[in-house]
Amino acid sequence: MDILQGIISVLIILGFAPLFIGLVNKQKAKLTGRIGAPILQPYYELQRLFKKETINANTSSFISRFSPLLNFVSLITAAAMLPVGFWKPLISFNGDIILFAYILGLSRFFQILAAMDIGSSFEGMGAAREATFALFAEPIFFFTIGSISFISGYTSLFDIYHSIQLDNISYEVFIVICSISVFMLAVTECSRMPVDDPNTHLELTMIHEVMILDNSGLDLFLYQYSSYIKLFIYTILEISFFYPFSQQSYLVGILIFVFGSLVLSLALAVVETITSRYKMKNIPQYLLFATAIGILNLLIYTFTK
Repeated sequence: MDILQGIISVLIILGFAPLFIGLVNKQKAKLTGRIGAPILQPYYELQRLFKKETINANTSSFISRFSPLLNFVSLITAAAMLPVGFWKPLISFNGDIILFAYILGLSRFFQILAAMDIGSSFEGMGAAREATFALFAEPIFFFTIGSISFISGYTSLFDIYHSIQLDNISYEVFIVICSISVFMLAVTECSRMPVDDPNTHLELTMIHEVMILDNSGLDLFLYQYSSYIKLFIYTILEISFFYPFSQQSYLVGILIFVFGSLVLSLALAVVETITSRYKMKNIPQYLLFATAIGILNLLIYTFTK
């Protein structure tokens, strides 16, 4: 039964990830006074890319051919470790929080490797930026999710999130601040505003998009789908902070999941509408600020508990 629930959880993430992106894009359009594309537009784009021919650069090697698939599989593996509501993930064991963090890092590694394999100066520049900002982003994860692990005494994502009990005011404040840090991590890891602009086509200012400029067809389909999944993974990490697990109510859990998805999509849309892209030199400061929030939050909770 647990295996079936784990498989369903992965299918939920794979199925709804493009819908979440479509919801964000639709709300961004509404906030700027436009009609915008349909909410289902990401599905249409994936279908279009899947049917197109894949053309590889003459300078590329086997690395560029395998990296899109390995990147995609890595993110599916990370999704299989993620608790969706009350269901136990397909992959769950003590210490899986460490594996989860580095599975996400592995997907980034394959993408950086493929960008460098092309031999393009622009893609190499994007790969260097991605690697640099990842160095600052990784501590955010361990000082937020890891701090909850430290307080709860659990090292499995499923157990960590199911140990959350929102019946203490100090713990509620702790969870809210942790969710802010994770939100800042999500916009960084998923190359969203204000760290990166997913809609730009100016190579000199891009991070994620510049790394996949020379990809097409099925390879671009895998990269695009992977970016949708990655953002939805961080969305579930955010929503799971506020699941009332103590009530063991599936209906309440589903309502919170839907409402939380709507709130986060609106938050992303608002942030991407009212903020401008940071200068490259300011992005490390932004990430260090998110890390500092996590550290300070943990210290305050520990000494006031």
